[in-house]
This record gives sequence, C-alpha cells and structure tokens, in this order.
Amino acid sequence: MRGAISGLPAIWFLCVLSAPACQWSSNSSSGLSSLIRVEGGQAMRGSIAGPADTIAAKATLTPRNAAIFPGESNKSINGNVGPDANAVALGVAGDSAYWLVPALAPDTSSDPLRFFLYTAIFSLSPAVASSPLLQPDPNSPSTLILPLSYRAVNDAGEFGPTQVQQLYMYPQGVDGTLVVSLDWDAPVDLDLHVQTPILAPNDAGLVTVWAKTRSAEPNLPDGGVDGNLDFDSNEDCQIDGRDLENVVWTGQPPSGRYIVRVDAFSLCGQTSAAWHAIAYTPQGTIGEASGVLTDAATREAPTAGAGLTAFEFDYP
Repeated sequence: MRGAISGLPAIWFLCVLSAPACQWSSNSSSGLSSLIRVEGGQAMRGSIAGPADTIAAKATLTPRNAAIFPGESNKSINGNVGPDANAVALGVAGDSAYWLVPALAPDTSSDPLRFFLYTAIFSLSPAVASSPLLQPDPNSPSTLILPLSYRAVNDAGEFGPTQVQQLYMYPQGVDGTLVVSLDWDAPVDLDLHVQTPILAPNDAGLVTVWAKTRSAEPNLPDGGVDGNLDFDSNEDCQIDGRDLENVVWTGQPPSGRYIVRVDAFSLCGQTSAAWHAIAYTPQGTIGEASGVLTDAATREAPTAGAGLTAFEFDYP
C-alpha cells in the first residue's frame, strides 16, 4: 500500500474504515443537506470552490450517464487523479459541502507511480429539483444543468484546479402528438415496448420501439427522429430514480393499431413492482392500464415485443 495518503486529516481514515456511520451522520459538516451524497466519501463543510489551487495535479471524471433526476441513487462515476495526487474532491460550487474520495489503485494505463484510479457512487437530494445552483441549458430551454465540480487532492491536502462535468436534469412532463408512458413504484428495471403499425424492412414484421431500438422512424422528412424512447430508466439496475419511460411522437404518428407491453428486465432484488401505462394525445387519454409484476415476469428473454400486454389502441 502507498503511504501518500498520510497527509489527509485523521477523520478521513475513521470514515474510510466505517463509511456508513460517517456518511450519514447528522454533524453539520456531514453533507446531509448537500445536493449530492457520496457513498464511502468524507464530507467536508463548505463549497468545493473554496480551497485555493496550489498544485498542478488534475482529475478525470466519467459518469455512467450524464442524465440526473431528483432523488436518484446509485449514480456511478470513475476516473483518475495525478500526478502525485491521492484523492478526488467532488461537489457543486456553492453547495453546503463537498466530498473527498480516495484514489488508491495504480492507473496502469498511464504512469503507475504517479496516477491513481477512483470509483464513486453518489445519490442526489430531492431538493436538487428546486436548487438555485441549477443552470439553464442554452441548447434546450426545458433542460437544466447541475455543474459537478471535481478536483485532485494530494497527500498534504492541497487542491488542483477545478474541472466541471455537466449533469442534465430533463423535464418529467412530456408533450407530443402521441405519447405512451410507463411508470412504476420501485427501484427496478422495467422496459416499455410499443409495437407500431410501421412495417420493418426485409419483411421483419412490425417495428417495436423499446430500449434496444430507440426509434421507430429515424428518417423523417425534416431530418428528426420520431416514435422515440426518451430514456431507458434504471438500465441494468443502475438506479436513476426516474422510474419512468416515454415513447413520443412529435410528428404525425402512423395510423393503425398499437400494442403497449411492459417487460420486467430485472427486479433488481425487489420482490414486485406496481406499474401504470398510459397513451395520450393533446385531445386526451386513448388507452390506460395498471398492474403488478413479480420475479416470475423476468424469465422471458428481453427481445422486442417481450413482456405483458398492457393494452392496445388505434390511432387516430
């Protein structure tokens, strides 16, 4: 083991050895009221923007995905720090606390003596939805940005320059000429499948929009994408807290019969999940159903058209 960590505060070692107790303590510096909370990290009172830049070491950060939702948990990130740094600081500038995460594994893809790897799992407070630290996305008026700052920290507790990974909070409400939505009540991976009246090429049958196909009509005259799944929520049990998927048409949907199915890709350790599916247009609801899936529903292969048939409807 490398001795470079010795310069971090003594409380760091106590929290690494007993992370659950430190992580959720009610101490004013615990980060309990911060927008993000990092599993196994040490909460430090104050803004991550506070410490001065005194070293040249930098960090990298790669998110599992950059989409976030209030109350989301199990959000994974990873990266490296160096040269000669032993931890990464994570936080949102202006927040009540930031977090220190150790980087202990040598990064063999670079210089193993000077760069080290870290991984972290964090959750988002439900309060992020109304936080003044959110920023507007200049490319999408309905999307907000949470700027996640990250900085390398060395064994003396000195900080490198601030870098920022933008995380995107998309609106929950959906508008379209036709929308099919699925939501559920547990941290599980359900998938929405919508079989459309569109015939696939090469006599492959009717097209189903779901997580593996995303779009039913990739070549509209205006160059856009229609009949599109907006998000694969809780993909592979990476729980994002959204528990909602939508297939949306913004152009003219094809006429004919649609079949809506609910597939339990995985219950992620849960025993059951209640779901609700609905199809609607600007004129009102045109189909709706609810139900409960148990572990038995996960035994079907995850292919297009898999799962329980919730309801069918005709458009227009």
